[in-house]
Amino acid sequence: MRVRRSELVGQLARMSSIDQYIDRVRGIVNEVRDHGDEALVRLTREFDKVELRGVELSGDELSRLAGQVDPRVKDALEESIRSVEALNGRIKPPDVEDYYMGLRRVVRWVPVRRIGVYVPKGYFSTLVMTGVLARVAGVEEVIVATPPKPDGSVDPELAYLALRINARVFRVGGAQAIAAMAFGTESVPRVDKVVGPGNIYVQAAKVLVSSHVGIDGVEGPTELVTCADPSIKPGLVAADLAAQLEHSGAVGVLVTWSEDYLSRVEAELGKLTNAPYLSTLVNEPRECVDVINEISPEHASIWGSNVPIGEIRNAGAVSHLAPSALVDYVAGPSHVLPTSGSSRWRGVLTPIDFMKPIAYVTPVNSNAAVKLGEQAVVIGLREGFRRHADSIIRWISEQTPSNA
Repeated sequence: MRVRRSELVGQLARMSSIDQYIDRVRGIVNEVRDHGDEALVRLTREFDKVELRGVELSGDELSRLAGQVDPRVKDALEESIRSVEALNGRIKPPDVEDYYMGLRRVVRWVPVRRIGVYVPKGYFSTLVMTGVLARVAGVEEVIVATPPKPDGSVDPELAYLALRINARVFRVGGAQAIAAMAFGTESVPRVDKVVGPGNIYVQAAKVLVSSHVGIDGVEGPTELVTCADPSIKPGLVAADLAAQLEHSGAVGVLVTWSEDYLSRVEAELGKLTNAPYLSTLVNEPRECVDVINEISPEHASIWGSNVPIGEIRNAGAVSHLAPSALVDYVAGPSHVLPTSGSSRWRGVLTPIDFMKPIAYVTPVNSNAAVKLGEQAVVIGLREGFRRHADSIIRWISEQTPSNA
């Protein structure tokens, strides 16, 4: 559907609003919190039409499934892992040590102990884009939840990757899987943080449990804004947009500054998909950046060399002269990206999302530390926190003069 640029943000807000789904999943979340495994079995029977005979896949099951993976697929997955590790190993933050007025200040980056990963059915590459990052960060335990197949199994590729990164796999999907990882059940351990993409119900459940467990954010449904120069072959641009529109509930936006070219891309896109999308015209390339920053999409694709991509501030991942699907599999950045406009304040998933900074403060020079403490007393008294100030005064009185 072609719309005016001024209508874009409003149209997208209506298409991707998560608010109406929160109450729809509340009952499911409460059921799992209150009834544990029994609720998981019942809800899986209701939604997936699968009768579970055990929530967790055993090591033997994982090994048997992993043995079915095509060697070419296995090689591709290993290349994806190497690519993700190479980039994200450089992103992992170092500890910081600093000295100021008699204080030693340290910030240590500490991995969370146990994370939960939601892997949508058939989207096994998500485990590379989450679990590998978690291992780079130093996370001890990775818990994976994914919807079961009709026979109760999971994708062989997911089993292979789980063994590769030493993750446990549970055959539960949907909002019930998020609740199980957030609260724990008889079988599913309670995790410290839940990450991963998923449909609108999965994301609504993540928002609902976010006061009980950490979450990465709202990571779905998929979004792509494609900005194309009229010199680019229309079929190439259409294929890029159609790729992301494969996802259920995906939101696609096509932007260019030539009406004739826009019509040609729309015609090519019509040959590839019947999925709904939005398209609009701008006056010149610079306005493409304005549109992207206003929408704040998950993916942004720039086809052309005259768009100032360095001025893009709000996007999860920017693909320049390359299909956005490259990010989904092998480019190196995680394909777990902020949606629903949240790229205004969040970005691509990195090892930092699996870590937390802890601050340590130790006096190492009494004379200097006392002088700094005296300033703290002034601030505490001015704010009206007498006991704060008193605690520091008492500490100062106990300090032995130092020549250090």
